[in-house]
Amino acid sequence: MSEACAATVLAEIGPNVDSFETDGHLASWAGLCPGSYESAGIKKSSHITQGNRYIKQALTMSGLIAAHSKDPAFSSLYNRISQRGSKMKAVIACAHKILRTIYKLLLTHQPYQKEKALGLRQQF
Repeated sequence: MSEACAATVLAEIGPNVDSFETDGHLASWAGLCPGSYESAGIKKSSHITQGNRYIKQALTMSGLIAAHSKDPAFSSLYNRISQRGSKMKAVIACAHKILRTIYKLLLTHQPYQKEKALGLRQQF
């Protein structure tokens, strides 16, 4: 993530995440949660929710960069989702994972470690 994107995220979220109960609440506020549309038991595709446009734009660009990086936590997620369909959905999934990672780092005040990032999916 570039310094400009990191500054945008911190400016929008703030230095702590006490106002958000979970990472899901933060993702919903940012507009990176997948929308759902279900009628008569049939699930249909939907767009991501509306949210904070500044943080959404910064994280989407960071998700695109992280998807093509050497970090296996993000590149494997991107490859797995993009094989099933849309590449943009995979970028949004990477942006969502970046936001969940940021939430966890701000909550625990720990530095980012690649080895632990692979296990974030099971923790949330």
